[in-house]
Amino acid sequence: MTRRRDHSGRPTLSLRALAAFLLLAAPACGERPSPPPEDVSGLADHHVHLLSPALVADWKSLGVPFSRPDSVYTSPAGLGVGAALLVPMSHLYGNEEFRGALGLSLEQEHAAVRRENDYVAASASGFPGTAVALCSVDISRPYAWDEIRRCRNALGVRGLKLHLASAGIDPREESHLERVARVAAWADSAGVALLVHFDPQRRGVELEDVQRFIDRVIAPHPGLTLVIAHLGGSGGYGAWSRSVYRTFAAWLRAEEAGGRPRAGIHFDLSAVWLERESEGVPASTAAEGRALAEDIREFGTARLLPGSDYPVFELARASAALRAGAGIGADEWQELRANRLALLDPAGREP
Repeated sequence: MTRRRDHSGRPTLSLRALAAFLLLAAPACGERPSPPPEDVSGLADHHVHLLSPALVADWKSLGVPFSRPDSVYTSPAGLGVGAALLVPMSHLYGNEEFRGALGLSLEQEHAAVRRENDYVAASASGFPGTAVALCSVDISRPYAWDEIRRCRNALGVRGLKLHLASAGIDPREESHLERVARVAAWADSAGVALLVHFDPQRRGVELEDVQRFIDRVIAPHPGLTLVIAHLGGSGGYGAWSRSVYRTFAAWLRAEEAGGRPRAGIHFDLSAVWLERESEGVPASTAAEGRALAEDIREFGTARLLPGSDYPVFELARASAALRAGAGIGADEWQELRANRLALLDPAGREP
């Protein structure tokens, strides 16, 4: 995604680019033909964003256009899948540029975060047996722990979304790692799943920093349920995304070989294959498709979860494009179809 950088290496984004950064904007039209949509009835979509009408209005007030009717963004109706993990965009209000552009006080910001989490939890309750809500919060903000505990105790939510780049997390900074590690420790002890957009989108981050994140945040918690969004990247399967995923996957393989299976760690496939350019992220290439196919076959499908990044993408089309782009065969697809986070099974939903 196209980004400007300040001297600290932290992204400096236009508000439109911020929309793409936090929720990939609608793909531009292109010449590449699309394969027929997959039948996704019975599948679980592990990455479905839901926005309240108030958040849609806030974003529009800043001049960010939405390419589809508001109802697409505000309701999970019509997804056509067997189950959906609903992901709030509450953390967006903690983002320095977004809250600054809206001119929010800390109290107004916190109220907006609560509103978004409440909205998604209430929306999920309207689709029993199908939709399960997460909460989301910027863990760098002063109210973060109040909201995390409220989500667990008052809303009964069993999962939490963390967007590390939006929160300004730098894996090279010990204090930042400590912040995320504290959340991981709490989630492990409380039986709460984490969905993490890992890619920090910072210049100068190396694979040794990815490994430091693993060692510092994940390794101490063998019972942790963790989903790494987008195979560890921010959309597409370029060289950086691939190297991040392979770093995680190689560590997991070593853990399994050492008798530590880490059964709760998964990766979602949302936005990993892009049919067309999307706000500065180029369309996926044949070479990236071959790389993705190689990695799926090397590390297997057991930890991979179907996901769309809805409402930008829909699972039926995204799955068809992924299958075509990475050459995923019928047997591999059947394995992927069957993968579902325990949180989305009725037995896994009770507090």
